[in-house]
Amino acid sequence: KGIVFVKFNEFIEETFGLAFWDQLLNEVAPPSGGAYTTVEYYDDDELFLLIGKVCEVKGLTAQQAQIAFGRWLFKELYAAAPPQAHQFKDVFTFLHGVQNVIHIEVKKLNPNVILPEFDFLDESEKTLTLRYRSPRNMCHFCEGLIYGLADFTEQAVSVNHNSCVHNGDNECVLHVEKQD
Repeated sequence: KGIVFVKFNEFIEETFGLAFWDQLLNEVAPPSGGAYTTVEYYDDDELFLLIGKVCEVKGLTAQQAQIAFGRWLFKELYAAAPPQAHQFKDVFTFLHGVQNVIHIEVKKLNPNVILPEFDFLDESEKTLTLRYRSPRNMCHFCEGLIYGLADFTEQAVSVNHNSCVHNGDNECVLHVEKQD
């Protein structure tokens, strides 16, 4: 839905300035014209074109750009999250809550929304391993959201992403480890 596009616009303006957002729109010339609203649907390719141009101009990798955007976006999504989301204060508990509570509530409001799914593969007190599945393949964006969650909960984590479809693997597996 358009919320990601609206927030991407805000992220770019906050991070690089309004002039860079205008430059980005002029150079990419997205099919929508770059006039985003939260209630519209936009083609995912449009977001990837914008991210690609940011990477080209700013010398970033797609991974770096998606992680930075996801990290920034977490607090924005949290503010718009259903009230049940505000009960989770731990990174691991929150990640389970995304799958088992938040995404369910979001789908009630918008049955057509495309959300990622997590399969929790292994968990201990300090580590959580999950499989990320989404037709959008925005696993690095998800990684950034996890870092944003960690910032928000004031819990330091590392995220290892050794299995990734972008590297030719069959699946994306994220290994999250709490740091002392």
